[in-house]
Amino acid sequence: MNRTRIERLNDLIKKEGIEALLFTSPENVRYVSGFTGGEGIVLLMSAERVLLTDSRYVLQAEKETEGFVIREYSKQWEEVASAIKEVGIKVLGFESYHMTYEAYWELKRRIKASLVPLSKPIKAIRSVKEKQETSLMRKAARISEQGFAKLLPEIRAKKKEEDLALTLEYYIREKGAERTPFDIIVISGRRGAYPHGIPSRKEIKKGEFVMIDFGAVYRGYCSDETCTLMVGKPNLQQRKIYDAVKEAHDQAISFVAPGARLSQIDAIARGVLGRAGLEKYFRHGTGHGVGLAVHEAPSLCSQSEGQVEVGMVFTIEPGVYIPSWGGVRIEDMVEVTPHGCELITQIPKKLQIL
Repeated sequence: MNRTRIERLNDLIKKEGIEALLFTSPENVRYVSGFTGGEGIVLLMSAERVLLTDSRYVLQAEKETEGFVIREYSKQWEEVASAIKEVGIKVLGFESYHMTYEAYWELKRRIKASLVPLSKPIKAIRSVKEKQETSLMRKAARISEQGFAKLLPEIRAKKKEEDLALTLEYYIREKGAERTPFDIIVISGRRGAYPHGIPSRKEIKKGEFVMIDFGAVYRGYCSDETCTLMVGKPNLQQRKIYDAVKEAHDQAISFVAPGARLSQIDAIARGVLGRAGLEKYFRHGTGHGVGLAVHEAPSLCSQSEGQVEVGMVFTIEPGVYIPSWGGVRIEDMVEVTPHGCELITQIPKKLQIL
C-alpha cells in the first residue's frame, strides 16, 4: 500500500476518533492491501495492519501484500474477533454499507469494542483517484474500445442482440481484459426503453437504434461506456432525440471542474433535456464514480451532496427512454483535472450510422 493511502486512512482514523478500521468488501480489501483473493478481511490500525484469510489464499496473500501480518482462519469471525481483542481495540470503524446484519452480530457478540458505522468517509477516500488508478482505467477503456471496434462491422440488420453481446465480451477478453465489469448490454428498437435491458434473441431491424453499454476490467480497475448507434437512416424524431441527449452529455461535461456541485452537473443535463421536452424520460442519475467497482462514489444526481474534486473519475451518461419507442444513452468517463476534466473513454459520440 502506498504512502498516500496510508496517510489518508490514518487521517480518517484520527478524524473519526476510532482506533482501527475493518474492511470487508473485496474492493476495499484490495485497495488497502493489494490482496486480490476471494476471501479476505483487513484490520487496519495506525501502527499495524492485519489481513485475515482462509487456507486457500494464504500464499497468495503473502505474495500480494507488503507490511501486513497474515492470519489464517477456519472460523472467520472467531479469528477476526481474536485479532481485535489481542490489540485491545475499544472503538472500531466498519463498512456499514457492506457488512451484513448477520456478520455484524457475529462480530458484536464476540468483542467488547464499540462498532462505529463509517459509510460516507470510507467511500469518499476511494472517490479521489491516484494517477496509477486513472492510468489503469485508461488502459481498461482502451481494451474495451478495441473490442468494440472489432465488433462494429458485425452490427447490422438481422443480427441478434444476445449474439452481439456475447461476441463483444469475447473480443474485450481477447484484447486483454480480466473480465467485463457487468453483463454487456445490447438492446435495440423499442427495447431501448429499458435502461439496463438484458440482451435478447430479438433481431435488429433497419431504422432502429442499438444501445451498447460495455466495459473492461484491467488489473482490477473498470471502464464503462455507452454508444447508441443507428442501423439505417434515422428519421427526424430519432435525430432530434439523439442530438438532445448528445447536447445534454456535452453540456454536462463542459461544466465539470473542481468546486462544481455534483447535483448541478445533473441539473445541467436535465435542463438540456427539459428544453427539448424530454426530461420526464430521463430516469436515472447523470453519472457515477468508477474505479475498483464500476459503480462507486461519487454519485451525480439531484440529491447528490458535495463538490467535484481533482482526481475524481466518474461517468456522464444522460439518457432518454420512451415506452413503446426506444431509447438513447450516451456515456463517457471523465477524470477531473485542476482546470476542468479529460475524457478517459475515447470513442467519438457523433451518431454512427451503420
